[in-house]
Amino acid sequence: MTGFEDNRTHTGALEFAAVEKSDGRIALRVALLLVGSGLIGTVAVYLGFGYAEVGIILVLGAVLCALTIRLPWRGLFFPCDALLVALCLLTGRSEVAVAGVGAAIATASFGPQWKRTALVASIRNAVAVIATVAMWRALVPTLNVLAVNGALERAQLAGSDLRVWALSGRAIPALLLSSLGFVVVASVVETIFRERREYPFGEFWFLNFGKSLHHILFTAVLGAVISISYRDIGMTAFVLFAFPTVLTRDALKRNLDLRASRVEALRALSSSVDARDKYTYDHSNRVARLAAMLAREMGFAESKVEIIEGGALLHDIGKLSVDIEILSKPGPLGPEETACVRQHPLSSAEVVSHVELLKKSVDIVRYHHERPDGRGYPDGLKGHEIPVGARILNVADAFDAMVSDRPYREAKTLDEAVEELRVGSGSEFDPVVVEYLCRLLGRRQHEILSLDAG
Repeated sequence: MTGFEDNRTHTGALEFAAVEKSDGRIALRVALLLVGSGLIGTVAVYLGFGYAEVGIILVLGAVLCALTIRLPWRGLFFPCDALLVALCLLTGRSEVAVAGVGAAIATASFGPQWKRTALVASIRNAVAVIATVAMWRALVPTLNVLAVNGALERAQLAGSDLRVWALSGRAIPALLLSSLGFVVVASVVETIFRERREYPFGEFWFLNFGKSLHHILFTAVLGAVISISYRDIGMTAFVLFAFPTVLTRDALKRNLDLRASRVEALRALSSSVDARDKYTYDHSNRVARLAAMLAREMGFAESKVEIIEGGALLHDIGKLSVDIEILSKPGPLGPEETACVRQHPLSSAEVVSHVELLKKSVDIVRYHHERPDGRGYPDGLKGHEIPVGARILNVADAFDAMVSDRPYREAKTLDEAVEELRVGSGSEFDPVVVEYLCRLLGRRQHEILSLDAG
């Protein structure tokens, strides 16, 4: 056999293995979907729904599970919550928890990391359902019933009495509290079992669920609406209110996509600045990522990290107004050239002030060349007069410049850059930020030195 034929045979074997692996994944996902849907259908039959109703619940559950959204910080948005809440309030039965497990397994069939998703979502759904059923049963009014032996016993509303109460305005507080209870318990349980990395519990919850709480809560409330409407119009309620559930999901998805596109637009804009000079190409992206790492290392909330990272992306955009011959000059700058370059923080801050997404980053951009000893620019601020975000950006910016080639010098080694930071600590650079960067380099040196736009 020739070398060409041997290579072709090897390539064919690899392609066959890839196809076989892909087919295996498809078969696994189909199996997960069937198992999850089977659990939902079995529970629906057990709870007393007719076979036509079970079919509708099955289809609706599968569709809503397929529409699950992965949130930016590892959480998930489950449109199927509307169906689970409706079943909880319609039946008041804890067996709905099994349907919750089925929904979790079906959801796992549509996304990556199916084992982790299935496990966390199963625990989340089961605990949330049990808590919601318990809350609902506690909130449903009770009646005094005369027993056969003449003693008074208490019993919950049932049958037509429950229907009358549920359709009245008196049931609204109980319905809303039960829906809110589902959301709170589900989000807390998911936060506990998700991989949070370095994020504390409260911050992880807020990032994933707090910012999208109105979407999540509205989805659960739609479940309560379905349960009430079912008492009058039957399974039409499930189909009818599936549409606003899907619309809520799509609104959240568009919002997340818009935010992501804005960030990408900022990255593209920052790259346009760096692209003017081969020595600074991708500098802003690297500095932004390093500044974010530093801010997290120092314990700042993610909301503050985003402000610092956003400012770092456009910290040099004011250099677009500086002549490229000045920026790429191999020797020392003259007084007029220096004055021109020192205007770029002001120009950058002016541009950033007009970007809605970065309004809180203006001071970080304006003051990122200030120094603790007051010899910086543009305003000669000292010490803690300089915003902490600007101090972080100052160190990240200087470090990246040190370990990169410049027209007037070659890149410094890591040890040389660290030594220069330590020498300037307290005068040129904030000493606390320098210390945190050194700690970070001790643990994540390779990651920091290989930062790129990815």
